[in-house]
Amino acid sequence: MTTKIKYTAMENEYWLLGIHRTIIAEGKDTCDQYDFIEAIGEQGIKTPPHIHKNYSETEYVIEGELTIFTDEETITLKAGEGYTIPKGKPHALSFTGSPLTRTITIFSPAGFADVIRLSGIPGEYSAGLPNAKTDMKLFVTLSEKIGDLTLGTAGTLP
Repeated sequence: MTTKIKYTAMENEYWLLGIHRTIIAEGKDTCDQYDFIEAIGEQGIKTPPHIHKNYSETEYVIEGELTIFTDEETITLKAGEGYTIPKGKPHALSFTGSPLTRTITIFSPAGFADVIRLSGIPGEYSAGLPNAKTDMKLFVTLSEKIGDLTLGTAGTLP
C-alpha cells in the first residue's frame, strides 16, 4: 500500500534563523521515521553551531552551495551533492551559494519539523524575510526538548 502525503506549501512555510523552510513531510506523515524539509538561504546566512543527540541530518543541495563545518572538517557541497551529519556530531551550516542556496534536509528520526512549526515565523519565500527575528529563547528551549544542544551564536564554528 502506498501512502500519499499531501501538503499545501503556504500552510507549511516558515522562516527560522533567517532560512526559509517548507515542511514537505514530518513525523505524523512518516510514522516518526523522518522529517523532509526544503530550505532556502541567501548567501551569508549561517546557523549557530549545534549537536543533534537523537537524530541524523542529511543535507542535499538542489541549487547553490552549502558549507558544513564540523569539529573535524569543512565540507562544501554543490548542486547534486549531499552529506549526512551523524547524530552527536557538532556542526554549523553556511549558505555560500550566490545569490541563494536551496537544499532538501532529512532529519531522521523525525522531530525537528515541530521546532520549525513552533518557533518559526509563518511566511512564503516570495514575501521575503520578515522583520521579526527568530525567538532564540523559544528555539533553544524547543530544540533542547528533542535533544539538541546549541553551542554558540550564528557564525561561530563548532
